[in-house]
Amino acid sequence: MKYKSFISFILVVTLVASLWFISKYKDVYKQEVIFKISFINVPHRLSLDDSSRQLSAPVEISATGFTLIWEKIFGHQVVLDFKENTFLRNDTLYFNPARSVKRMKRSNMLSYEILSADDLDIPIQLTRYKSKKVPVINNIALHYTLNYVAVKKPYFQKDSVTVTGNDSKVEALQELIITRGDQLTIKDSLTTLDINLKQIDPELDFEPQILTLHVEAAQMTEGKINIPVRLLNAPAYQQVKLIPDHVEVVYSIKVANYDQIIPEDISVSINYDLVKELNVAVIPAIEINNDKIISYRTNLKQIQVLTIK
Repeated sequence: MKYKSFISFILVVTLVASLWFISKYKDVYKQEVIFKISFINVPHRLSLDDSSRQLSAPVEISATGFTLIWEKIFGHQVVLDFKENTFLRNDTLYFNPARSVKRMKRSNMLSYEILSADDLDIPIQLTRYKSKKVPVINNIALHYTLNYVAVKKPYFQKDSVTVTGNDSKVEALQELIITRGDQLTIKDSLTTLDINLKQIDPELDFEPQILTLHVEAAQMTEGKINIPVRLLNAPAYQQVKLIPDHVEVVYSIKVANYDQIIPEDISVSINYDLVKELNVAVIPAIEINNDKIISYRTNLKQIQVLTIK
């Protein structure tokens, strides 16, 4: 019987204490708590010391007693933009909690109200690294397949990057050579490849960190055409014979433009004014009059020019 009475007494005491605790701590109070401040968007040229990676800032809040107990035990994490919440004075960077109250309110979904923060300039301990802009050199091997040929030189979206970090490495770096372990296969009109520069040297920071290589190509085919050799400035009273009098020109062109080439687009000629002897072999001049022809070749190196008096 006594045991049951004791249990009943404990339950009554627990219930009364719980009701008292709830009634007391459901009310709203004002109290100072500690916010733990960390930063994002820290410039690459700066490296925060361990003591400044997370700052402690006293902040007055208005909250229920339950919330205050939670905040007292666990604190509150706030992430702020470094550039917006620090200021420079006498070559030292500072963070002032009072200046950043509005941004603290916007930075988190809070169940209570931030009233104020200490007007205290907290110095930020950091290391300043050198920064340097260096040109980017593409040294990635390309393998063109399916008759694709480059229509312009492969390029990155930027021809230089800003490098920050280990001072001796930055000082020694004159250019950034981009390589790849294996060849990049080209089998389409546009091929892109993202390069994470951080993987080149983890000790350095790069801006931008990601470079994208663009390779523009076109699928090519070959065409052949026989072109008559024109004799320019032929003598009026002499007979001149050209051997051969036609030249076969093999040209490369995009598949889409194959039907757009006519014989008049290619000219093969010999200027008689440049002929020094009566019978001589001369290299003909070849002129391409259509920009759709990417390249050309001919197996014939010279044409025999025979002058008959």
